Amino acid sequence: MLANKTKKLEFQIELKNRFSTFQNATEETVTIEDHWQEIKKALTTACETSVGLKNRKHQEWISPETLVKVEERKNIKNILIISKTRSAKQSASREYTIANKDVRNIARKDKRVFVDKLTAEAEEAARGNNIKTLYDNIKLLIGKYQKGSRPVKSKEGKTLNTHGEQMKRWVEHFKNVLNQDPPVNKADIPPSEELLAVDFIE
Repeated sequence: MLANKTKKLEFQIELKNRFSTFQNATEETVTIEDHWQEIKKALTTACETSVGLKNRKHQEWISPETLVKVEERKNIKNILIISKTRSAKQSASREYTIANKDVRNIARKDKRVFVDKLTAEAEEAARGNNIKTLYDNIKLLIGKYQKGSRPVKSKEGKTLNTHGEQMKRWVEHFKNVLNQDPPVNKADIPPSEELLAVDFIE
């Protein structure tokens, strides 16, 4: 973000203004801990004001109602964490279990609706010969896919890490597989009793 010159300048000005508020404080009145807290606060506030907070990106299929439920579950979890007594912990734990179940169910429902919508759009695009929309929807449905590669090993069973070693091993493998001696006994295949109908294209 600070690669942006405008944002960088805004941050520098904001930070300078924040530091100027406690710059005149004397060492007698401010301890090291207080001084550090002021610096920390100045940096944090300057960042929030000039750069802004990072917006967490949610899945596009999650509905606003689900996000509200997620926030409620988060609040219940915080209550569970700060609970001191056993009864309070048990009560908060029960509430969290119910809230967690609700979030899972509603999120599953949201995803099902989203997938059904994409599928219907893809079918409509296929009927209308709209290849781009069809491809985009299929890509969204499939998600990110990365084909995993198995490690290549030498004859001794040692894993080969470099690309050159792996290619060399593949060459060696296919040489052994493809360059076999002809069979000693030829296959005895009797002629067919019926002639097969073959169409010759002239």
